[in-house]
Amino acid sequence: MKRKFLYIILTIFLSASCAQKQPAVYMLRPHEELPKEIAADKSFTKIFLAGTIDMGKSRDWQMEIYETFSGIDGRYILYNPRQENWDATRPGEMDYQVRWELDHLEDADMVIMYILGTSKSPISLLEMGLHAKSDKMHVICEKDFYRYDNVRITCEYYGVPLYDDLDSFLENLTISVKTTQAFRR
Repeated sequence: MKRKFLYIILTIFLSASCAQKQPAVYMLRPHEELPKEIAADKSFTKIFLAGTIDMGKSRDWQMEIYETFSGIDGRYILYNPRQENWDATRPGEMDYQVRWELDHLEDADMVIMYILGTSKSPISLLEMGLHAKSDKMHVICEKDFYRYDNVRITCEYYGVPLYDDLDSFLENLTISVKTTQAFRR
């Protein structure tokens, strides 16, 4: 009887561990589509990369985040609003971009916002205000940002984790992601 019970437990454990999916990271930008099987797969944690872009002239911190997630066990879709060939003169492009961002901010399980100290980032501040109460925000704001105190006080008020630089956030990333995944379930 004990042997049969152990066999059943071992079978359940092996089945569960074999059923787990392989780690994977996808980055989705505006005007791109995920493969249908990936888009339909609910095992992915969806993360929006909000923050400074400065019309494509700022540090490509989104790629740094992608590289970090590539080394973390798990399944992630990173929503990256930074377009390689942004053209605001293209008819309807501004409407498309803003709606794409709003849709994916809502859909995300986690929002990582990085505000560089040298930027103005007005759209980032707007997005922070929209999602500060969502329990999915994680803000990185450099101390030399001209509105750092506004960001600091707002994060404190709503209980949003705040980091002073990207490196300190990345050091805590595994903890943040596991907390978000647990919250999703």
